[in-house]
Amino acid sequence: MIRVVAAAVAAVISVCSAASAQEYSLRFSTSQVNPNEPIVRAMNTFAERVRERSDGRIAITVMTGDQLGPQKKVNEMVMSGASLLSATDYGQLGQFLPDLSVLAGPYVYPSLEASDRLFASELYKELSGKLEAQGLKIIMPNGLFGYRHVISDKAVRKPADLEGVTIRVPSSPIMLATFRGFGARPTELPWGDVYNALQTGVVDAAEAPFGSVVGAKLNEVRKVISKTNHQAMFTAWVTSASFYNSLPEDLQTIFIEEGQKIAGELTKMTLETDDGYAKQLADSGVEIVEDVDVPAFMEASRAAYASVPNLTPGIYDRVQDAMK
Repeated sequence: MIRVVAAAVAAVISVCSAASAQEYSLRFSTSQVNPNEPIVRAMNTFAERVRERSDGRIAITVMTGDQLGPQKKVNEMVMSGASLLSATDYGQLGQFLPDLSVLAGPYVYPSLEASDRLFASELYKELSGKLEAQGLKIIMPNGLFGYRHVISDKAVRKPADLEGVTIRVPSSPIMLATFRGFGARPTELPWGDVYNALQTGVVDAAEAPFGSVVGAKLNEVRKVISKTNHQAMFTAWVTSASFYNSLPEDLQTIFIEEGQKIAGELTKMTLETDDGYAKQLADSGVEIVEDVDVPAFMEASRAAYASVPNLTPGIYDRVQDAMK
């Protein structure tokens, strides 16, 4: 009888332990599909480290290919309090806090070292705090996603070459303003729709880092990539501020520490793989146009910072000052 009772107690303890082991469950959304892309690898690494450090109390499931919906929709779900993580960027976050658009602006970063100074600055702390007050908590601030270029059916060496070209851009106020400044006709589309849009002629061109072009197989429908380098894109990973604030302090610390750690590792992976993706594209028959008049694009892009609605006066200068 004693053995039976002891066994029953042990079973109850076991069930209770299993139930309490996983206290929090989140889905982690990204537009990217290719499991070999640095951002997807970084997301999986982050999820595993958080699980290990939390002793299984936090379970994160990585969802690729916009399975939860387009990035804009997912960000809105996060802001409303859903238990999600979103791999987004500052152009998208500019829809909620316009000043963050500048961090996704054309040619805004003189160097990666300068960007490090910005993300460590009081200005960035101020901006991220304002975003958190709206319901979005930044867990990982500055993993380099890649340098964006134009992919089309012809070489783009100067802004005039984009005159009248319908080009897909993400849902980003600053990118819409940038390509209008180049004379193009920018069109917002979810990333998962870009291949078909190019294939059917809904858009003439798109813009993306080399790794994303490979991951989405855009080289099957367009054969010319012009190295405009118009944006150094940093991904920011966000969760619901209400969810984050509900976590015990030790779990909050795990999120932030692991987010900071993976940011540097993602940047390193992106830089290490960029040339390899470019070679892969060239080997597949894509023409990589190197002789782009980048100073002309830089000059044409300046108007974008005056075209984004609701920017705080002087915010661009404050961003530049924070990087000095």
